[in-house]
Parts: sequence; C-alpha cells; structure tokens
Amino acid sequence: MQRSRPLVLRTAVALSAGALLIGTLATAVQAALPLKDQQTLAEMALQWAVGGGLPDVNLLKDPKTLTVADFNLPKNTELKVPGHKVVVASLPRIQAIADIKGDLLYFRFGQFKGSDVRASVPIALLWAVSVKSKEVYLSGGGATLDFEKVNGAWQMLPVTNRWQS
Repeated sequence: MQRSRPLVLRTAVALSAGALLIGTLATAVQAALPLKDQQTLAEMALQWAVGGGLPDVNLLKDPKTLTVADFNLPKNTELKVPGHKVVVASLPRIQAIADIKGDLLYFRFGQFKGSDVRASVPIALLWAVSVKSKEVYLSGGGATLDFEKVNGAWQMLPVTNRWQS
C-alpha cells in the first residue's frame, strides 16, 4: 500500500510539533524551582564561594561586601550571607560602579534549574572592568552546584563541575 506524500508530510509535521511541545513542557517542569528555594540556594552558593569554594574570592577589594548581579535571580531578591553585606544590583549598575570606583569582582548566577527536591545552580565570580582600566585579568572562576532536598532542607552535593581563569 502506497501512502500519499501529503499524509506522510502531515504526520512528520505533527510528530515534530509534538516533540517540540514535549520539550517545552519538560523545560517548564525543569524550571519549576520555587522562588523561595532559588533565594535559599543562591545564599548557600554564595556561602560556599566565600568559604573557599572559589579561591579568587580573596581578591575582593572588600571581602565583607559581596556584589551580586541580579541576573537570573527572582525580582527584588535580598540575599543574606552571615558576616557579609550583600549588594544585589543590575549588570549596568555594577558596570557603573566599576567605572566610578575601579575594577571589581562580582558574583553572577546562571539559570537555576530543577524542582522542589533537586536543583543545580551555576555561580561565577567575574570582573566588571572600568572603561578607564587597562588591566587584563586572569582570575575569577565558577562552578555549577548541585543540591538535593533531604528531610525538607537543601543539601549541597559534592562539586563536580568547576572552572577557574
């Protein structure tokens, strides 16, 4: 039995559309990490970074003040890290601060992925370089941190994905 080309074409288009829809739904489910959990995980990631997870944190001009880009954080997020003042600002604001006060290291989060029981959080320590600066930096770094909720509390899993400049 020979099938007509239009039927085969319609079937292929329907299958492609179905695969696209399933991929979109999977991404939506993956991105279903509650906002409160995103804040908690961001705080845990920062604590890990300043606690020695990212060695170049010792290059911060003021180690008691952490500058964090609001990129990929929930709107109006306020972060708390014991022993530190945390300043959350937009990328343009961080650049403006660097232009006025000089080059500075700041933290930036990648896209939070996961659910209410398992998550991954990319964190990086990057330079905002002043427009007046002539420096080229070979420092900074980052990691993708994996977390799992155990008995209602987030636990960080061993770090397996880390980079350094």
